[in-house]
Amino acid sequence: MPQPRSLHVVGHAASQKPTFTCPRFFISDVCEFAFFTWIMLIPWYYLFYDLPPGFAVQLAPVIGRLLDVSPAFHVALHAGNRRATERCYHHGEGVVAYAGFTIASGRVPGFCVQGKRQREVPFLLARQDGVDLPEHLRDRMATAHKVGALELEVQVRLFQGGDAATGRPTWMWCKVRMGGAQPQDRTVCTVFALQSWFDFSG
Repeated sequence: MPQPRSLHVVGHAASQKPTFTCPRFFISDVCEFAFFTWIMLIPWYYLFYDLPPGFAVQLAPVIGRLLDVSPAFHVALHAGNRRATERCYHHGEGVVAYAGFTIASGRVPGFCVQGKRQREVPFLLARQDGVDLPEHLRDRMATAHKVGALELEVQVRLFQGGDAATGRPTWMWCKVRMGGAQPQDRTVCTVFALQSWFDFSG
């Protein structure tokens, strides 16, 4: 009697299908491959696709208002989009400063630049707070302007989507020299932008 029972147990075990177990070394290899692929794609993405934008400015004072108690400036922002897709800025703000003192400010209009293209964006910056420039500061500016050594700093902040609290900002700083016989050419700006990884929305 014990022999048939033993045969029944063996036959039942033989009829079961073997379960597949993934070797640990295989999982480890897949994870390492995915990790190194991701590490290699990030530099490629930023080097060849999402190239940072380039900006330059031209600053021209409103006639008769450079050394006025309330200065105003025409600004031409030259925006270059070096990536393949369109890049848009919904709004922004700009400041002109001298010796750390804000002498003009204002809003920058929104604009878009097509892929691999450039665009000029004009806007006006003027004295906004109603407070006249101190006399000693105007005297310093006038003296520097006579010898062609008046150096102004243009600061621009642009936002991609949202507002000043939620939009993704792009900052730029531009040193502009004014005065002298030579006309003022465009000045390349130093740009700092917060990139969002794999954001194709522009």
